[in-house]
Parts: sequence; structure tokens; C-alpha cells
Amino acid sequence: MHASVLKYFVEVARCGSVRKASERLFVAASAVNRQILKLEEELGCELFDRLPAGLRLNPAGERLLRHAQETLQQYQLVRTEIDALRGERSGEVKVAAMDSFFEELLPATLEEFLQVFPAATYSLAAVQPMAVPPMVLAGEADLGLCFLHRLPAGVDVVARARLPLGVVMPPGHPMAALDEVPLDECARYPFLRSGTQPVIDAALSPAFAAFWEAMTPAATCNSTPLLKRLIRAGRGVSCFSKIAFMPELARGELVWRPFALPAVNALQVGVLLPSQRSVPGVCRDFAERMARRLAQLERAASAL
Repeated sequence: MHASVLKYFVEVARCGSVRKASERLFVAASAVNRQILKLEEELGCELFDRLPAGLRLNPAGERLLRHAQETLQQYQLVRTEIDALRGERSGEVKVAAMDSFFEELLPATLEEFLQVFPAATYSLAAVQPMAVPPMVLAGEADLGLCFLHRLPAGVDVVARARLPLGVVMPPGHPMAALDEVPLDECARYPFLRSGTQPVIDAALSPAFAAFWEAMTPAATCNSTPLLKRLIRAGRGVSCFSKIAFMPELARGELVWRPFALPAVNALQVGVLLPSQRSVPGVCRDFAERMARRLAQLERAASAL
């Protein structure tokens, strides 16, 4: 059986839900479900009990789960041994990323990577978006994840995706009825700010910069989980990319609307590497995996 099929099966078993597994895998739920059904057809039996509360492994599924976990583990061990012969899969991965990446995308990539590169060490820093490129340039980070605008020389973009800033709010909020949110409309409601520093360069949108400086936030907090809780409780709205809110948006717990600002709506996020110094091969491999997951996230976000 193909490794990806086993990985899908293990994740569905872990989550007890095709939808939740698809969110963690950044793969369409229909694709995950199709692979599970194909696997059951190939084996000639069902692997899950379909219950109102979700999926539960039956005895056949439990037996296959043990096999799948053992197979995937052995496969990764063999890969590690083979690559050790080539002197690879070791070293340090230093990542600087804006906080949104720490909600789903970066943890999922790191979890996968730890299995493939168990000998590597990792250093991850959550910083304001505009602080990421200077850290990559200065060598404080080998890999950066942030919004892309006016990047300094010496930094290369190895992957990009259109995931701009917008307004996050509860489903019943008045602005949820709008296709785009004007700044003056957003200013009418309590605003929850993710930090004191602007999230984008003022040169990208002077109007947004003026809005950011003029607002008196109801709360300023650099913890995305706390901001999520406050937004769900109706304590205010906030400004984020969809990156940090994919599960909540998919479940309809929160709503995201773009700003009525063409420059902000064209904003992209990306994966950065330094161009004027070499980084370990393990860092480049990490960047490639982040790029693949970022592309999957962009497709999933466009459907929400």
C-alpha cells in the first residue's frame, strides 16, 4: 500500500473524523475520504464504524492501524539510516515566522519533519511579520515565513501564496454581510490588535497604516489563541490572514472578510531563504515541505 494512503488512514483514525484529518493534512476532505473508501474496497471490509459523533475503528481497522504505524515507522527509520550514510538529515533548522503560521501550518510541517529528520534540532521564533526578513538576512534565522512586501536584497522567496489580511469576526456580526470591509466601517467596532507594531509596511497601503495608528484597540495581545477566544465571544474583531483560522472558518465558528483595499487584497505570504549564504540541506528540505503545505493551504483557503 502507498505510504500516503497509510498516512491518511492513520490521521483519520487519530482524529476520528475525515474532516479533521483533512485539516491537519491540508488535503481536501473528499480526497481523504476517497482514499479511505478505496482502502476498504481493496481489503474487502470496512475499517471504521460510522457513528453520529464520528468514525471509530472496528477490529479490522485496529489491526490495520498497528500495521500502518509500524510500516510508516520502519520506513522512516530506513530513510534515516540511508541518509545517514550520505551525511544528511542532521543539522539545525532555525525558523522565524509570523504568529499565524504557528496555529496549523508550521506545527503540522514540524510534526511530519520530526519523523523524517529525527537527528536535526529546531529553533522556532514567533515574531511580527516585518521582523522576519531582517532575521533571515542577519542569519538569526535560516528560514522565514511572512507577508511578502519590499523584501531586502539578500532574501529569496522560494514559495508564495495569496493569503491576504482581512477581518475576522463572529458569524452574526454586521460586517459578515459585506463582501468587502471598508476601513471606516471596521473602525466602528471594537478592535482586537495582535501587537503594537504594524502588520504590514505603510508603503503598501497608507490608508491601512493610518487606520492602524488611529485606532484605540479594545485589547492588544500577541497570543492568537486568546484573540480567537475573544473574537468568538463577540468582544471584538481582528485583522488576520486566513492562515491562523482555517479550522474555525471551515466549521463556521468565525467569518473572514477582505478589506476594501486592492493593495492589501493582493498581499501574499511566502517562504524565505537567504540568497547570500548557504544553509544546511535540512533547511532547504524543510522549506520545500513548507512550500507544498502552503500551496495546499492556499487551495483550501480559496474554498472558504
